[in-house]
Amino acid sequence: MNPNDEPYTPEDLIRPVPYQAKKQPLWQSSLVSLTWFLLSGISFYLGLQALKADPKTASVQTGTEQVAFQNTTLKSDLAPTDGAWESWKKWWNSNNISSESDGTSSTVSSSAPESEDDPAFRASTWFSDYEAMKRTVHLYNEIHPFIYGFKGRETNNGDLYSLWGSAQKHARVAELKSLNPKVKIIPTIFRWENKNEKISENIGLNGRNDIRDKHIQNILYEVDTYGFDGIDIDYEGMSCEKKEKFEEFIVILSKEIHKRGKLLSVAVHPKTAAKKSGLKACKGLKEKINMDFAENWRGPMTHDYAFLAKHADRVKVMAYELHPRKYRNPGPGPQAPNVWIRNIITYAKERVPAKKLYMAIPTYGYDWALNCNSKIKAVYWSDALKRQQLGVTKQPTNITQVLADNKNSDSWTNLSKFSWVHQGKTYEDPSIWYKSEGCDRVAFFMNRKAFEEKMTLLRSYDIGGFSFWQLLSDNDPGINDYLELLVTNKLPPVPKAKKLPETPNPDVKQAPPEEGQEEAKNTQDLVKK
Repeated sequence: MNPNDEPYTPEDLIRPVPYQAKKQPLWQSSLVSLTWFLLSGISFYLGLQALKADPKTASVQTGTEQVAFQNTTLKSDLAPTDGAWESWKKWWNSNNISSESDGTSSTVSSSAPESEDDPAFRASTWFSDYEAMKRTVHLYNEIHPFIYGFKGRETNNGDLYSLWGSAQKHARVAELKSLNPKVKIIPTIFRWENKNEKISENIGLNGRNDIRDKHIQNILYEVDTYGFDGIDIDYEGMSCEKKEKFEEFIVILSKEIHKRGKLLSVAVHPKTAAKKSGLKACKGLKEKINMDFAENWRGPMTHDYAFLAKHADRVKVMAYELHPRKYRNPGPGPQAPNVWIRNIITYAKERVPAKKLYMAIPTYGYDWALNCNSKIKAVYWSDALKRQQLGVTKQPTNITQVLADNKNSDSWTNLSKFSWVHQGKTYEDPSIWYKSEGCDRVAFFMNRKAFEEKMTLLRSYDIGGFSFWQLLSDNDPGINDYLELLVTNKLPPVPKAKKLPETPNPDVKQAPPEEGQEEAKNTQDLVKK
């Protein structure tokens, strides 16, 4: 019909008579109304179930005690005011999320959804060597560009700096995704706390929730702008009074990251079981710290595995630096021997869901003088090749046996005074015993054989995956050959590890780092952690 035409009604068309409703008994009307009400209720319930099952629309519960954004701009952007519908959804979720059994909290933060083809054991790495990453990105499920740090030193202002410029971030994300469309790019924000560099206002310490909120907004801006798949928080060496503020920061960040369907990863200090548990008071904390771990220094105290696992999608235990760059206890030795890794896994598995738990192992070692006072040096595989021409290589390494076999070992005071640490242990790690500039030295390093033995141990446990520090062109290329077999499922299966009771070993625990070492970790280029 043309809308401009006048409506036409035939003359013989009879005008319709209004419908005369037939009166019904009251009981029939009531029955119809009740039926309609029940059907509507069922439909509404089914609709809610569909909403709850959809990870893209599921609400995120951050706790019975909401941590509100203090910064009003951030509140409007990230935490909309709840209406009646939002309040009802919170009530619904609070009655349908089961509480945790460990008593630390009754709240659970939802995790970002994983794809159906997500591997059972994921490969990941931190890296600062972009050329090495391009060549090997096809070998990883997740990668952590080590590019972000804090602006500010003794105080924080919420801002980040990045080793990649804006154009670089866009270009490199696109390039890495083109080389491996399935890889998840989760960059790292790193800070090691020492006397000159603090982690304080960025997590809301000193009452500065406004700076914390600004810090979170800056993180979200980077994730949103450059299309990252999440963020990796690597805040290390924090003093114990920061524990609760760090946890509040993680709760809020987790909620905002998960709203976007992204992943939150948290790197944590290694812990092994304490011989005897106890409570430790820390000034500024509302609750005492449960010291059920042996590493009695500030860094591990702020990383509560069980709490962080409720809000993060990845808990990456940095299982290295057992024998750090120093001449005091515990002296020369490997960075991550299997005897230590096994104790770490035993502790962590009791507190972190298997799918979220990653063990991070090193690709480096250190070179110590044995009978003189000279500089300790970092050693990668390419460095070890040069040293091997100067001395004898041992793999596996039995330090007790080396001391017994070497006539000159009486002068190796930098090692022999800690010989008790190595009693009864044989390490899968390689070592080079050589002489340089009139001094006896030992260098521990990582090659494919040691890497494969550590990976066999990790694969025997039901954990989410592994990472390592760090991917460099200086690593043994045999490690890449091994990863090729891993990602193509060409490695033979390994027997599952038997569940063993926690066996505290005071001889195998990470010691507090020296102040000089802490300073060395905070260079702006962040090339070597």
